[in-house]
Amino acid sequence: MKKRILAELLGTFAIVFFGCGSIATLAGQPSAHVAVNLVFGLVVTSMIYALGPISAAHFNPAVTVAFALARRFPWRNVPGYIAGQILGAILACTALKVIIPELARACSFGATVARIPADRAVLSEGITTFFLMFVIMSVATDRSANSPIPGVAIGGMVMLGGLMEGPLTGNSLNPARSLAPAIFSGGEPLASVWIYILGPVLGAIGAAVAFEALRTLAEDAHSAPADIGRI
Repeated sequence: MKKRILAELLGTFAIVFFGCGSIATLAGQPSAHVAVNLVFGLVVTSMIYALGPISAAHFNPAVTVAFALARRFPWRNVPGYIAGQILGAILACTALKVIIPELARACSFGATVARIPADRAVLSEGITTFFLMFVIMSVATDRSANSPIPGVAIGGMVMLGGLMEGPLTGNSLNPARSLAPAIFSGGEPLASVWIYILGPVLGAIGAAVAFEALRTLAEDAHSAPADIGRI
């Protein structure tokens, strides 16, 4: 179990370090919006291929909770996974503070802040996370999914969500990704971090429930990780 938690820590570290780091280093450039979302999509894809065989590559507390509610992940392992994810995000922000302190502070460590009213931001985060989690459920809990597909499908969904939703909410979809920068920057990001907890969690849970209801072959279903029962 310790190796799985470490994998979650490393994967979440990479997502926040490269994703939020790109927000800091590319700020002000004409291509920043597209480039930042490309970075987030690619780092998610890369970490899924690198660490998916170890932990199933949740890298997101909302995903872990949704898997557990869908009975595809044991509740007893949820606290460890979430602790690893949050610690990984905090360590990533710490690294950014050390390496690019001025740039990191200038962009609030890549914190997500809604540019639309809070209720609409929760809805937007929820809908986008719904489709992300729906894709995750499809490729991570179904034996009929082709093995090369998960990283590309999930990373692509992260990138697509960011291209559309980024200007509205920052396209978090991940409580750990928003919580760590909010802790480091304080102020408005910290005051509104609840949006990026509530929206993604509700969206992910809704997707997990919906996919289980639509699943056609129950015998093809498995947990994420598939061998989690042996822990």
